[in-house]
Amino acid sequence: MSKKLYAITANTFLETIRQPIFGILMWVAAFWMAFFGPTLSAYTLEAGGDTKMLVDNCLATLLLYGLLASVFSATGVITREIESYTVLTVISKPVSRPIFFLGKYIGVAGALLIAYYFLALVFIMTVRHGVMERSSDKWDQPVLILGSAVIVIGLIAALFCNYVYNWNFSTTLTAWVVPLATVAVVVTMFYDKQWNPQSPMTYFGYKENISPGSLCFAVTLVFLAVMILTAFAVALSTRFSQVVTLILCSGIFMLGLLSDYYFGGSQAQNTLIGQICYRVLPNFQFFWLGDAITQQLGIRPEHFLRVAAYAVLYTAGILSFGAALFQTREVG
Repeated sequence: MSKKLYAITANTFLETIRQPIFGILMWVAAFWMAFFGPTLSAYTLEAGGDTKMLVDNCLATLLLYGLLASVFSATGVITREIESYTVLTVISKPVSRPIFFLGKYIGVAGALLIAYYFLALVFIMTVRHGVMERSSDKWDQPVLILGSAVIVIGLIAALFCNYVYNWNFSTTLTAWVVPLATVAVVVTMFYDKQWNPQSPMTYFGYKENISPGSLCFAVTLVFLAVMILTAFAVALSTRFSQVVTLILCSGIFMLGLLSDYYFGGSQAQNTLIGQICYRVLPNFQFFWLGDAITQQLGIRPEHFLRVAAYAVLYTAGILSFGAALFQTREVG
């Protein structure tokens, strides 16, 4: 069983990262955070407020990217296989449907993990540079130089491998920029804006007290929220088309963000429907640490572990429901 699960997972992972929409969404999110994020956050007219707004904008971009990437990736590897009947070549062999379904989810989740890791590095570099609120602010030289070097080297290597070896350009570019960006972030942490040595745990900004550790907590919880959305997308893809899956996942996404407002109040809790919706729908407010970061509140490990356990259990429940849906799905 492990060999079958590994084969399906590996094939789904490669198929997902080779999809053009996967690379397009990842690079659009990266450039939006790196270039448009600081620009759109520069109008708070409050000392230190621009960087706080930048953190919120980047986390919102990561969450929205997760919604779109999970839906398009899941429907690309499940819905299309069902509609083209290629799934019959796997199901007709001694491969159970739950193994096939679980392998698809793990493969899509693995591809999203790679993309999210890269976007998290972009997020850290963007917040490290911050918003230039005053004319006296200086450019962050390590961020600009090393970040540009990552893009240039990755593009040259991907173009060379695509031209000489006929390798997939998007996949090769991702394979190059992810490790290069990791090295760039690590090197950047040890220097200030003018290349003077500093502690790697130095706070970002002048008054914001935004530490790299708190940013990692925030990004990780957003990724766990995306894993819940991915479970919904994979489960719904077994029954619905790409457009319907996107609409349903968007509805779940919005209701999850507004769960406390609509179903958490005393009036809603007094009704049976309100209680059911509050307990069944995912509460994505648990995963949002942007307010805690911008308000300089400490993030306790206990809170992080509770939310992570909630995400794991909720994802397992959705995957069980999706496997049951796929078990009775007519694919012939």
